[in-house]
Amino acid sequence: MMTSRLCLLPRFRSRTARPAAAALLVAGLSLAAGCSSGEEDAALTSASSSSMTTTPPASTPETTPPAPQVPAEELAPKLLAVGVTDFESARAAVDAGVRHLFFGTGSDFSMLNGQGDPERSIAALQRRAGEPLRVSVDEEGGMVQRLSELIGTLPAPRDMARTMTPEQVRGMMAEHGRKMAELGFTVDFAPSIDLAGGENIEDNAIGSRSFGSDPQVVARYARAYVEGLLDAGITPVLKHFPGHGHANGDSHTGEVFVPPVEQLKQADLKPFAELLEIPGVEVMMGHVQARGLNPDEPASVSPATYGLLRKGWEGFGGYQGVVYTDDLTGMRAITDRYPGAEAVVAALSAGADQGLTAAGAFDLPELISAVTEAIRNGEIAPEQAQRSAERLAPPAEETEN
Repeated sequence: MMTSRLCLLPRFRSRTARPAAAALLVAGLSLAAGCSSGEEDAALTSASSSSMTTTPPASTPETTPPAPQVPAEELAPKLLAVGVTDFESARAAVDAGVRHLFFGTGSDFSMLNGQGDPERSIAALQRRAGEPLRVSVDEEGGMVQRLSELIGTLPAPRDMARTMTPEQVRGMMAEHGRKMAELGFTVDFAPSIDLAGGENIEDNAIGSRSFGSDPQVVARYARAYVEGLLDAGITPVLKHFPGHGHANGDSHTGEVFVPPVEQLKQADLKPFAELLEIPGVEVMMGHVQARGLNPDEPASVSPATYGLLRKGWEGFGGYQGVVYTDDLTGMRAITDRYPGAEAVVAALSAGADQGLTAAGAFDLPELISAVTEAIRNGEIAPEQAQRSAERLAPPAEETEN
């Protein structure tokens, strides 16, 4: 419970003794100089008044109290976005301290609000947690949508850009987002803002998931999509940084490469630069490799790629919000290199705020134990883990409910 308010702890500094001390000092100087009683009163009044507004002198520096140190075993589950299969697995995750539940292939959607027993629902899990949960799903439209049987279908992003106006897309996503929120979702791992690198979906797993090949078109339609979700209270997650649309293959089946980073800056990264400045959006790190940036390892486990995102590039000043990884358990671009919990530890060590794992992929206590030990031994820097927990902490008004 204590980590939900990490970034909300007040820091108080005592200044009550300084006005009186300043007043006495001025009074003493005034008497020594032979001031009249009226002048003394004026000096006292002036000193007392000015002391309330003047900053402390450089000779008496103040130190900011250190940030609260949260035990590694409490931090570790906060850094996981865990796929759930059924209510029992979701309840076990919540009881273990996990605060992000992911619904994907194989998840039992009967536990969504309004779909079954109210005591075995997202709302019940929320009460059990005692603090806000992140509840996420991949709901892009077209070939990637999990909720079509519950709340209706969405066209593929490519078809949205070809047949609709941005205003129509925003309205459609606002309506769809409201239906998602009613089911209990808070986060949508969408939209994909990768540029279209080819028409054949088998080429790179993007195809019709992209709004198009023109960065301006992608940015314009993705903005409408994002704003519609935000209108509904759903957090959009832009993916797959730094751009998967020109990959030479599918990261589900093996390692993939994208153009060199300087080329990405000229095209693939432009939609990210524009849309990551929208308040309330978050981002997902992909598993691609780019020359000049991370040629030897996937982006999701590459400190250099997180560094690019955080520090920015020409035309973009950097992003300081929440960063998720793409699935670390079912995509061979990552699992061929990092088996089991090693992938999660590597991603969190590199700079991810939350590692995403598919339903049933891990023994959860073992995964939490591995991340806890990595924080304790410094493989995941403790201060970095705490910063991630602070980014992920719910706003104050939510924690007070």
